[in-house]
Amino acid sequence: MEARSIKLAGAAGWMLLSLFLGVYMADLEPQSVLQEEAFSPQAADLNNMGVELYKHGNFREALSNFIIASEMDHTFWQGHYNCAVALIALGNPAEAMHHLKMSIEIDPKNPVSRRLYQELLWNFEVIA
Repeated sequence: MEARSIKLAGAAGWMLLSLFLGVYMADLEPQSVLQEEAFSPQAADLNNMGVELYKHGNFREALSNFIIASEMDHTFWQGHYNCAVALIALGNPAEAMHHLKMSIEIDPKNPVSRRLYQELLWNFEVIA
């Protein structure tokens, strides 16, 4: 009986997180960048193609572009931030947290990644 109530609480928590993410998604957009802002102009181009794919609802394809862009340029915090945005859109906030941590490690002063990380962390704590 206790296991069933734990499962129900877990399901309710995930429903709450899904509701939060659904509402939050309206404001959540990936970051486009100028070529000069990235160490690699090719990474900036891939990233920006991913932003366009995301805007058209092609979240998986956008995620692929963001992953490749972030692998091409290890100083490119926006690539990891954009991976997180796409992962949230795909319903994978746990992996999004990983990319947000990487984004913050690259640029600890970047307020965009820090804000999203804190909001996701807060929602995970509320659910737990």
